Order: sequence, then structure tokens, then C-alpha cells
Amino acid sequence: MKELIIQALNEAFVVLEKQVPQTKRETKSVSIGDTKPIDLPRFMKDNNIPDRADFGGEDNGYDAWYTFSTCLSWEVSVPTTNEDKVKFRRKIFSAICFTNVYKILTKNGYKRVGSDWRLLKQFDDTTIYDMYINKDFDRLVKYYSMSFVKEQ
Repeated sequence: MKELIIQALNEAFVVLEKQVPQTKRETKSVSIGDTKPIDLPRFMKDNNIPDRADFGGEDNGYDAWYTFSTCLSWEVSVPTTNEDKVKFRRKIFSAICFTNVYKILTKNGYKRVGSDWRLLKQFDDTTIYDMYINKDFDRLVKYYSMSFVKEQ
């Protein structure tokens, strides 16, 4: 079972790496509080603000804007940081893994069974991704063996 789970996890990691986003959307904004409406086109041109910009404001934390903070906002594409990529991997990896583990184990004579959800508490201190990166395969086998048994 251990070899099959490791094989499934290695294949899942390859799939995961292809899905890690290389860019993300970020909002830029420029205050236009001191700009007269007639001067807005020139202000946009002088500040390289794209035509797709929308009017917005600075959130006051109470589901509204500050009255003095009218701005123009637009989205730009920026590279994802390593922190963004790790966060994505931690979030997505377990779903990809479970699909791969399920396929490989069921193809090799295992069946999916229900398990006591309280047993999962022992894994609250980590993620599937972190266990995989740390090569904690014995713990990963323990995790998946709660959900699969060999058919007889």
C-alpha cells in the first residue's frame, strides 16, 4: 500500500506544479479627490491610468467609503510570490492527491471505506502538502489507510 500511495502522491505533485499560478490580479488605485471633473482625462493620461479604470474609494471598514477618498481603480497582472505559490499548493494538493490515491488504490484491489472523522484530529498540525514535502510517507500512509482497505 505504501508504494502505491507514494506513486499516487508523486503523480499528484506533477499535476499540482502545472496548476500553480504564475501571476495574480492586483488592484491599483489613485486618489482623484483634488481633481476637477473637466481635468480627469488629462489626469488619467498624465498618470498612465488605463481607460478601463473604475471609480472607487478607500474602504472605511463599515461597508462604505471615506468621503474624501474618491479614486480611480484598475487591475493589473503581477507575478505571484513564493508565499502565494506555497499557499496555493497547500490548499489544492490534498484534493489532487485524494483523486490520485483513489484511482491507484481502487485499481489495485483496495476499496473506499468510511472512517471516524475524529481520527483526523491527529493531522490538524499539518497539511498533506507539508507531509509530502517533508517526506513523511509513514504518516501519509496512516492518513490514507483510514479511508481504504484491501478487498478480500
